[in-house]
Amino acid sequence: MAQIGWIIDLTRCVGCHTCTVACIAENNTVPADTNLVVRNGKAVGVRYRRVIEREIGTFPKVRLEFVTMSCYHCADPACLKSCPVDAITKRSSDGIVLIDQDKCIGCRYCAWACPYGAPQFNEATGKVEKCTFCQHRLAAGLEPACVTSCLGKAIRFGYDVGGPGEVPEGFADPSLTRPSIRWERS
Repeated sequence: MAQIGWIIDLTRCVGCHTCTVACIAENNTVPADTNLVVRNGKAVGVRYRRVIEREIGTFPKVRLEFVTMSCYHCADPACLKSCPVDAITKRSSDGIVLIDQDKCIGCRYCAWACPYGAPQFNEATGKVEKCTFCQHRLAAGLEPACVTSCLGKAIRFGYDVGGPGEVPEGFADPSLTRPSIRWERS
């Protein structure tokens, strides 16, 4: 089975959040009749792709690093194992991990099990959602929306990407789920 995956260049991401906005627009993840709700400094709405901003280095060489994150369509997904109703599947053709919205009961076990925070509860639908790798775009011969919109060309994708490469500091141990991602620093 071929496994689709992300290739993220940590030195090219400038923190512009264009990938996040493109993903929201492509997947319509904010209900049309509501604004994004913020509680305790965190967005409540569903975001399949987001950008984490953090300081790295030591004084006097401190700088900002931006890490774009989404579902990593793991080889051994914790979300799939945790779902009590078998709503989560991994496609054999390309390894994309999907949540069947008709089967999902909104229990959030998958969200708690995922070490990367990919599954997110949608308060409007009462279901859990996550990145689908823009499977509808791939089927039409297009790239995922985040890839085509990335201004710095920090996000790419491919099959059997190897990895994980240079894992960002603080990232969950890749041996837990074998995420389909390779981080690079060009």
